[in-house]
Amino acid sequence: MDAATVTLAIATMGIIILFGAFVAIRVPITKEAKNLLMAIIINLAVPFIILNGVFNTEISDEVFQQVFIIFGASIVFNSVATVIGIIIGRLIGFQLSMAKKLSLLAAIGNTGFIAIPLCATLFGPIGGLLAAVFDAGLDFVLFSLGIYLLQSDQRFNIKQLKALLNMPLLAITIGLLYVISGLEAPAFMQQLASMLSGLAAPLAMLYIGFLLPPFFKKGQTLYYRELWFPILLKLIIFPALTIFILSMMPLNTFLKQMLVILTAMPTFMLASVLFSRYTNDEDKAVMTTVYSTILSLVTIPLVTVFAGFFL
Repeated sequence: MDAATVTLAIATMGIIILFGAFVAIRVPITKEAKNLLMAIIINLAVPFIILNGVFNTEISDEVFQQVFIIFGASIVFNSVATVIGIIIGRLIGFQLSMAKKLSLLAAIGNTGFIAIPLCATLFGPIGGLLAAVFDAGLDFVLFSLGIYLLQSDQRFNIKQLKALLNMPLLAITIGLLYVISGLEAPAFMQQLASMLSGLAAPLAMLYIGFLLPPFFKKGQTLYYRELWFPILLKLIIFPALTIFILSMMPLNTFLKQMLVILTAMPTFMLASVLFSRYTNDEDKAVMTTVYSTILSLVTIPLVTVFAGFFL
């Protein structure tokens, strides 16, 4: 994984974020417009990244093995990172309820919006496919353990798992059925997947840019005392631990590079939505998401350089 390639991809995404912010300054972006853009990204662009990965990847036994490794690694990483965040938070002196919230902000990354397009850019179609599989594992942890930790009554409801039934997961399922069938996708489907998959990265970055002007408007609270904690763990500590652990594991270099990128993502985009629904700390989630996303434009290339010395 060439650090210069990662830096170029991240820099390009950063420029598109600035374009989005510029548009939001000039033209008021309504909540409905943002919801529409998010719907297009999640329900159209990302699923076709997955299908494009399936259509353009020779699905061998090795690829199947990589899918299971990435999915298992996602569940283990996101679960363990959340627990570690709680333990560190308690040791520092945070109240248990605060430690739980901050640990989710520190552990769960923005794999759907940023990592899938980025990995597709860096590693080709197989990168987008495996990043989507990692995101599926992340969603499982988020909508089970994550919701459990956020709820004040600490009761888990099986209905929470209905959020796992989404278009990216459907695309993964369709893709696997296509592979098992042994059929070749029609040419028009391959072309459609190729065209629509290209929407994901620019639209996701524009969406992030749309969030910035309202966030930095005059009179807005821009900081909370514990902000350093989830940002430090999410962007520095957890990626460094991942690199250290991967350096001792008998995985091929490609999977190690993928996992480093995936664990170096900023705080997940749905944080504000879930914190608004289950807690009274929506502002903390918004601030963490915005700052970690901006800072990740610098930390992801640095993590890549650091990983190059060990992997």
